[in-house]
Amino acid sequence: MTARVRQPAKISLFMTPYECALSKKLTQAIELNDNLSKLAKADSNGAAPEAPILHALIRQIKTTDQQFDSQLLRYQDLYEKRMRLSNGTDGCIKQLNDMLWEDIAYQFKPGTLTNGLIRVIYRKIYHLPLQSFPLPKRKPVLHKDVRLHEDSYALLGRYFSWLIDLLPMVNFTPVRSAYCLSELRQRANQFNTLSQQVMNEAEMLRSVQFAQSQLYKQLDLAMSAARGRLLLHKREAQRITM
Repeated sequence: MTARVRQPAKISLFMTPYECALSKKLTQAIELNDNLSKLAKADSNGAAPEAPILHALIRQIKTTDQQFDSQLLRYQDLYEKRMRLSNGTDGCIKQLNDMLWEDIAYQFKPGTLTNGLIRVIYRKIYHLPLQSFPLPKRKPVLHKDVRLHEDSYALLGRYFSWLIDLLPMVNFTPVRSAYCLSELRQRANQFNTLSQQVMNEAEMLRSVQFAQSQLYKQLDLAMSAARGRLLLHKREAQRITM
């Protein structure tokens, strides 16, 4: 006999519409599983063939849901740290870019290729949009959304590294004593390393969510079969009592 799967899914006010829909579906699946268990107790033939499939899917989905929640927390911790380094605190890359440009403009010599590249890179960093992670609303996160989001931060680190590498070529001398080029280069390397870590976590988050989505598709089929079994049993019971 298949054991009952308890603890129905709970819907939180902080869940997205997509997550609420999945939670509601899981609750319905648990209720169906309970009904199949009751049917097995009343039927001398034992458990319905749909019961173990539905039971296994519920278990797998609960495990995957927990993995997704844990992975989301890991991603958010690193993402917030990267956001502070990129555009959220004193000494962040966007702020350093503006400070450097003030010093560069003071020593700027127009008409040379290197100076022109420095100007272009400064503008790219200045105008580069840094958006929040595309969390699911009414559907899972698409792989291309993850890549577009993470690539913007990868570009920020790459541009900043290029800017630091170009400055010695124009004999740039920092006006401010608060930083030097070696420190800025170390800051760029740290940001690039962190950005790669965050990208890996984002890819893992997307992978877990894809597995979650596939399991829920299988759950739809299992629930349909379970409802069919319960309906067949109901009709058979009505035929016997007539």
